[in-house]
Order: sequence, then C-alpha cells, then structure tokens
Amino acid sequence: MKIRDIVPVALGEKPADLLLTNARIVNVFTGEIEEGNIALFRKRIAGIGDYTEASRVIDLQGHYVAPGFIDAHIHIESSMVSPREFARAVLPRGTTTVIADPHEITNVLGLAGLDYMIQSTEGIPLNVYIALPSAVPATEMETSGARLGPEDMVSYVDKYPRRIIALGEVMNFPGVLSRDRELITKIEILRHEYKKIDGHAPGLRGKELNAYISAFIRSDHESTAEDEALEKVSRGMQVLIREGTAAKNLSALIGGVTLRNHSFFSFCTDDREPTDIVREGHIDYLVRKSIASGVDPVAAIRMATINTARHYNLRSMGAIAPGYKADLVILDDLEKVRITQVIKDSKVVAQKGEMTDPVNGVFTQTQDTLGRIVLPPFSPASLRVKAESSTLRVIGMREGDLFTDSLVRPAKIENGYVSADPENDVAKVAVLERHTGSGMSVGFATGFGILRGAIATTIGHDSHNLCVMGMKDEDMYRAVMRVKDLNGGIVCVDEGKIIAELPLPIGGLMSSGPLPQVVHELEDLKNAIRTLGSKKDILMLLHFIQLPVIPELKLTDRGLVQVMSQEFVDLFVY
Repeated sequence: MKIRDIVPVALGEKPADLLLTNARIVNVFTGEIEEGNIALFRKRIAGIGDYTEASRVIDLQGHYVAPGFIDAHIHIESSMVSPREFARAVLPRGTTTVIADPHEITNVLGLAGLDYMIQSTEGIPLNVYIALPSAVPATEMETSGARLGPEDMVSYVDKYPRRIIALGEVMNFPGVLSRDRELITKIEILRHEYKKIDGHAPGLRGKELNAYISAFIRSDHESTAEDEALEKVSRGMQVLIREGTAAKNLSALIGGVTLRNHSFFSFCTDDREPTDIVREGHIDYLVRKSIASGVDPVAAIRMATINTARHYNLRSMGAIAPGYKADLVILDDLEKVRITQVIKDSKVVAQKGEMTDPVNGVFTQTQDTLGRIVLPPFSPASLRVKAESSTLRVIGMREGDLFTDSLVRPAKIENGYVSADPENDVAKVAVLERHTGSGMSVGFATGFGILRGAIATTIGHDSHNLCVMGMKDEDMYRAVMRVKDLNGGIVCVDEGKIIAELPLPIGGLMSSGPLPQVVHELEDLKNAIRTLGSKKDILMLLHFIQLPVIPELKLTDRGLVQVMSQEFVDLFVY
C-alpha cells in the first residue's frame, strides 16, 4: 500500500473500504475506552473519529474493539494439526498473529520441515512470523533427524528477511554458559541482523541468569514461580507467561503483574493441544483467566497485543491506531472476553466462533505426508532390562509441570529382569531413535498412573524419537509397531489390542485431517488412556519425557540424562 493512497481516506476526502461504527475502542496507549468510528482501508487502519463514508459499514452497537491477539511463542506442531488447520482453530478465538518456532518439525526433517512450515503459512489470513530454530538438535544428549547449522541460518535470514524475526528459544542454556562455539555463532548471526533472541531458562537465577542475558537473550517463557519471573523482568527480560497443555504457569505468575511492570509481560501458549484450544481457547483464554485473577482488562489486553508487538519490533501491530494493521477483535463483553467477530486485514474472517471463509494461501498444494519412520531392530525382548542392582533411578513426572524429579526406587525383579510395577505406579519407558534407527534406551518413570497397557507416540520434544510407555512388554511392542505402520502417531494398546489411535503422518507430529476429526480422535485416545487406570491427562507429560533441557531427569534414545550437568547417568544405583 502506498502512503498517498491512505492519506485521503484518513483525511475523510475518500471513503473507507470498511467502516466500523459505534465502537468502544480499547486504547492500549492511554489505557482508556474510546468511543468512535474506525475507518479501514485495504489492510490498514486509516483513522479513528467521525468518519461516515465507506463502501461497507458494520454497526458494532457499542461492542468493544481490541487489537488482534498475538501469541508470543508457539510450536504449531503441538496443535497436532497442519498449519492451516491451526489457523482455522485460533482465528475465531481472536489470535491474528503468532511467533512460531518450528523446531519440532525441523528436528525431524531438517530444512524440508522448515520449508513446509514457511510455505504452508505463506499468504494465509494469520500472521505467522518465524523464530528460526536454534535447537536442532536441542543438545548432544539425543539423536535428532537433522542439524541446523550457522550456515543455514544465514541463508534463511537472507531468503525470508520479513518472515524470520527472531532466533528460536535458546534451549541449551548450559551451552550458553559454557560458551559453546556453534551456539554462540548462531546468536551472533541473528543479533547482527537485528533479530530478537528468544530464551528458555528454567530456574536460572543470579549470576547464571546475568550471563545468559548477556548473550543478548531478551525473553523467557519457562518461569514457574513469581519471584523467578520478577527477577527476569528486573534484568531486562520480556517474560512470556505460558499456559499450555502440560505447562500451566499463569496462576503461579500472574500475581507478580502490576500496572507498573505489566508492559514487560506477554502471553504465550508454547505447546497447546487442539482439544484445549477448542474447549478453553487460545490467547483469549489467557486474557480471560488473567482478568478473573484480578488483572485490569486493558492491562491484560496489552499483554496479549502491544507488549508482544513492541518486543518483536512489529511496528504496525498490537494497537488500534492510524497506519496499524486492521487486525481486530470484536467483544460484546470486555471482562469475559466474549468474541463476536474477528477482522483480519480489514476482512471479517470469523463470526460467533466460526470461520466465515476457507483458509487459503500462496501455495495451493500442501503435503499430507512428510518423512518416514525408521526403527532399530526391535522385539519384545528388546525391552527386557537385566537386573544389575535392586535399586533404580526413576523419572518422577509432575502433573501440570515439565520439570521432573530424579527419584530412587526399589526395582521389581522377576526372573532376573526388572519389570514395570503397576502397584507402585512405576511404568517402563523406552525411546527408539526413529530417524535412522541407530538405537534405543529403556528406563522407568512414576507419575503416569496407568495400571496396564501401553502408549506409543512419535511426539517427543525435541528430537521426537519414538517413545513407548507401559506395563507389559508385549503391549509396548504392539503399540510401537502400529505407530510404525501409521508412519507416525499415537497408539494406545491394552491386552494386545489397539483401543485408540491418532495418525500423525506429517513428520510424525501433525495430522493431515481437519480439526474436528483430530479433536475427536484425540478425545477418544484420552478416554482410552483413562481405561488403563490413569486419572490424569498424561499425554503431554509423556511427550516431554525426552526433553533434556528441562530439569531434572529425562530419557532420550541414548540413555538417562541428568539435565543440569548434561551427563548420562546409570539406570541402576549401586
């Protein structure tokens, strides 16, 4: 759009394309509710005031208008649907912009996965900005399907200078502190291009936090305690309050948000399953929950809009003002955040929770299958663990938290081999390297609560090797082989029978089906898991048991990892 075209509309000399009348405008600059009309021209806001002429007029009848919501950090892959289906899910919820870090599919498929995410979101009615993955692989403690090096960073920043706005979360914080040469080089490349450097610093405090921030890392979404978040804000970080599916941190952090410091807080979902998006919402859910927790409604909307836009230098987003993008959310109730319409680029794209048009993009053909599953030689005997001691290291899973505990428990030994122990909630877990079939490891975990059966999945942050958890080796084997047949997905088995499954043929991470179908299959899967005895929502916890950058004890295809020391430890305690 040329400036000379919008100025006459702003002056009232030419009619707007769309005029929103009788609006109550949430002004994120003044903190006030302003009454007036909003004139839209092409994809921009031309002006606010007593405009009367337009090609089309919508009378808002006193409804509130807020800027479109922005998710400050998300892995679209965790929605388990393709990027365009994800857009269909979140646009009716008021999300018009996301900062996506596609390191999940990039860890699986490398540059082919990164290209898929960029191309499938090009030109769709959702602003998808890319944080170029820094964590491919996340650490050297696991085997990923690819490596994204500094030379790849240079070429992609040059190729997509507008879409790529940040370096994705620097998960290997021990690597920053030890000055890992390749990791520091990635940071240097992006910062010299004036891109933001996203952080991932769970529990980092004091001088270690100072050192991490000194590497130009200016955001973090891993705070789990109020004092931790406030320390990070005090050292210049933008704290992204996360409310995902497994990691729910809003309640623990929101008390630290005040009118004096709220500009340094933003909202993100990180990893959120499609059932949660459909049932609860997306960023609108975080806004609503914050207001219910006592946050001023305008402050909460700022955290969902202008705060994030300013942090990422999105100069024309996050506010309702002349020259800003015409991405707007219409609300009939400000405190309940009840959305009636969503406008994207001056066009109504959603109304009363439903999309009004299909989500199309520049690339007309998007792939339904990407990648393939390659497993090491595998049989039920592969899962047998010979007893070398009567005591085990066991991973302690925490509900609603990605942190785990390193526990010591007595081993249940049968015929010289360690078995799962349902009476004491100790499940057997195996991770099979599924990119080249190089090997596997076996461990044990408590906190899942199942009494029988097995669950296998190709979602396993961040290298996404095939993980299977269960009580019987035969069921675990059956679940693994079915996942292989599906070319990726999640399978639940009981007494040798497949009782539920969700195919994920796009990199073993995403379905090629429509959102309602995926939600239905996921709900069936979770119901099946409950029949195995678990009273918790454990699926996302299982998906993070491999992640060797969140303390304390994790299991990768290479073995048990003590996260803070980045060392492998023995399964047995002697």
